[in-house]
Amino acid sequence: MKRITLSILLFFSNLSFSAPFNTCPTQAFLFQGNPTTVFGINLASGKSSILQANIGVMLGKSKNGSVNAVGFDNNVNSDGTSDRYIYGFNTISRKFVKVDASFKQTELPVYNPNNLSPVTGDVFQRYYYFYKRDQGLFKFNLDPTASDYLVIQTVNDTLDERLADFAFHPRTEKIYGVSNTGILYEIDPVTGTNIDLGSIGYTGTLGASYFDSAGFFYVSRNIDGKIFRINLSNISTPADDTITYPTVEFANGPIAAQNDGARCATAPLVDNCCTVSTIDFGDAPESYGTTMAGNGARHEIIPNGPYLGSNPPDGEVDAKIGVLSDNSNDDTNNISDEDGVSFGTGLIRGLTNTIQVNASKSGFLNAWIDWNRDGDFEDANEHVFNNQLLITGNNSLAVNAPLTSGFGPSWARFRFGSQVDISFNGGAIDGEVEDYAIEVSDLGMSYQYYPASGSFVTLAFEDKWPIAGDYDMNDVVFHYRSTSVISAGKLRRVDIHGQLLALGSDYHHGFAIRIPGVQASAVDTSTMSFKHIELLEGGGEFAISKGDPVEPLSNELIAVITPDIWDLVTTSCDFYRTNHECMDPIQFGFELSLPFTDLQDASTISSLYDPFIFATENRNHGDTFPTPPGRELEIHLVDMPPTELANPAYLGIEDDDSDPALNRYYISNNNLPWSMEIGTEWKHPRSGVDLLQAYPLFEGYINSIDTEVVVNDDWYLPDNRADDKSYP
Repeated sequence: MKRITLSILLFFSNLSFSAPFNTCPTQAFLFQGNPTTVFGINLASGKSSILQANIGVMLGKSKNGSVNAVGFDNNVNSDGTSDRYIYGFNTISRKFVKVDASFKQTELPVYNPNNLSPVTGDVFQRYYYFYKRDQGLFKFNLDPTASDYLVIQTVNDTLDERLADFAFHPRTEKIYGVSNTGILYEIDPVTGTNIDLGSIGYTGTLGASYFDSAGFFYVSRNIDGKIFRINLSNISTPADDTITYPTVEFANGPIAAQNDGARCATAPLVDNCCTVSTIDFGDAPESYGTTMAGNGARHEIIPNGPYLGSNPPDGEVDAKIGVLSDNSNDDTNNISDEDGVSFGTGLIRGLTNTIQVNASKSGFLNAWIDWNRDGDFEDANEHVFNNQLLITGNNSLAVNAPLTSGFGPSWARFRFGSQVDISFNGGAIDGEVEDYAIEVSDLGMSYQYYPASGSFVTLAFEDKWPIAGDYDMNDVVFHYRSTSVISAGKLRRVDIHGQLLALGSDYHHGFAIRIPGVQASAVDTSTMSFKHIELLEGGGEFAISKGDPVEPLSNELIAVITPDIWDLVTTSCDFYRTNHECMDPIQFGFELSLPFTDLQDASTISSLYDPFIFATENRNHGDTFPTPPGRELEIHLVDMPPTELANPAYLGIEDDDSDPALNRYYISNNNLPWSMEIGTEWKHPRSGVDLLQAYPLFEGYINSIDTEVVVNDDWYLPDNRADDKSYP
């Protein structure tokens, strides 16, 4: 063994290395892919940048490198020289390597007779530790003056946990790693024995692990780039496997199939020494998630990046907690950067309130208001803007303060940047967070929900009117609900939400909603809100603010959701969500809020209102109409009269049995409607399947409507459905 060590020393003395890292850096290093790309990761925000696109081998060697099992050495040699290098294993050359500050690697002359090939590694107290599940835990000394320099030593060759990476705690001197099943392990580096500390609550290949100087442990998941933080800041030695160690989704990093991480574990997460911080924090009380320890909302400040207001954000090492009377106490450069949001009308519960938001460039806004004043943003209705697209400059937004809001002082949080689907806490790669002390007042409103808060009815249309057609009732299908805001018997605002469920027709139609008895001029256009919502498969959504939906040619209040429903979805099928062999996700929803300046008598207005479809301009609508009928053709619910823009000459032709003198509309001569409102979330028939086949009791119900005893009024319930004839 001495002869081997001597030969290694003689050989190694002829090698020279490029410069080590100058300091113990705050950024983490992510080694990814084959050949390896090295990313610098700001764990505080998740912001990543490429530091080296392809690690090559130095000294004229031509082999590229897939470098794994990396660890950062922040120790000092016995002769006083610094050794701030990254150590790892090259899976192509199957050599241990040393990586310098320019991210070039040099092979180390480590004698490896057993052909060990680690996938996990880190450095602690001048030893490089490495591990592979089917081989065990090993180490070798990195001090060139030591007698056992670069000699592999076995720590434990029976350790057999599925760990993709691990890291040394800077204080406990133990190794920590998380298995792909989500189990947190503590490993003794002397004996290699391990303790199961329980589940962190997240699973998947966690290919990169890091510590910071406070003792927080970070793991990055390969499949989605999510960075999780595990609170090991106060862990005892030895660890207690009866204690839970809280884990949070901390930030979002880059995605890859192969990850490995290294970091100087004695560095703080945000540099608090020698440079200006590039992280912007909020300043609401800590219960809202504000400081770094509390996984507070924070954004990486990047040159020419997006921000709110006229003044770009200033950086903080950590959040400076605010009080209800101070919105600007986190300023570090004597310039107020909390200048992006103004509450023009105040916040009055039960009303639509106008908020002005100024953006430096286009991006996405997520915002929360603590309506019930319970000290958090976690309640269901407190995420008031979700991926709201903002344009450069001023954006006038409307927010409805729930009637259940507590009145008095509270807090609001606005987060803006290029990312979507961010939470009220956690890191973001760019943008700004602004927290505001607010006041919620009360004017005594009441809400009337149809059908109930959070529920939907189903609207189903047969679009061949005035011809009976195949009667599968799936040509246009929507989920639909409305909310009426009432004060002193007057209708102050109407809110309508919907989702498109199916399109089973070649014809093209628009979708609109009339508020009967209300004139278009009664709408307060300054606080009106209309959004199209793109629903993402697997969850999430994009909210897109649309223009004024009020139909300009009508005196009646008619809001046009879209002039052509087919423009709202994409599908590879002939129809959308009507064929069980071609399953598409729900893709479109809408939100409409119509506040009134001219208050209406609430008792005279139905809370269902009047949803209807109409023919799209310049589109064929069957042989009944020699030329496209366009906006003049409407299909309403039974006995709901057409609007003033419809052509009354179309009533009563073909199979339609409408008779305005009897207030009878949109029903056939055999008593079948062309559209229905079903009072629940209903499954429509499949393409080409008659409604009477999918719901056999419907025929008895229709035939009994004009009799003294109506039967089968539960025809639409699941127990009365033929599942093989309805859409899943």
